[in-house]
Amino acid sequence: MAELSTSAKYNLNVKIIVLKNNSLGQIKWEQMAFLGNPEYGCDLHPVDYSAVAQACGVRGYSIIDPNQCQDVLAKAFAEQGPALIEATVDPNEPPLPPKVSFAQARHMIEALVGGTPDGAKIVKQLAKDTIRQLI
Repeated sequence: MAELSTSAKYNLNVKIIVLKNNSLGQIKWEQMAFLGNPEYGCDLHPVDYSAVAQACGVRGYSIIDPNQCQDVLAKAFAEQGPALIEATVDPNEPPLPPKVSFAQARHMIEALVGGTPDGAKIVKQLAKDTIRQLI
């Protein structure tokens, strides 16, 4: 919030994009891919980052549907001064590196089998991503 209010105070031409998944995403995937543990305690209370930005004096935008991206980003980047764009993304989309090690894959499987919430959705998304890369 301090950075938002500072950018508003000095009318800095910065654009901030928040990828919102209501999760501590980095922690969630570290638990699974690096440790092999099921995800635990990573869900966040939904925060309206666009409203927080507006409360700090910064123009706030929200993207819920991917089809809105082009229009919303064009508006935000055309605006003089600071703007925040909140883009809602799938919390089950794994942010895996381009090359996954055998150990990371093994840990991910262990975590999914071990009881990760939404494990079936994650497996489905992993399969879609793999097929998309092959096509």
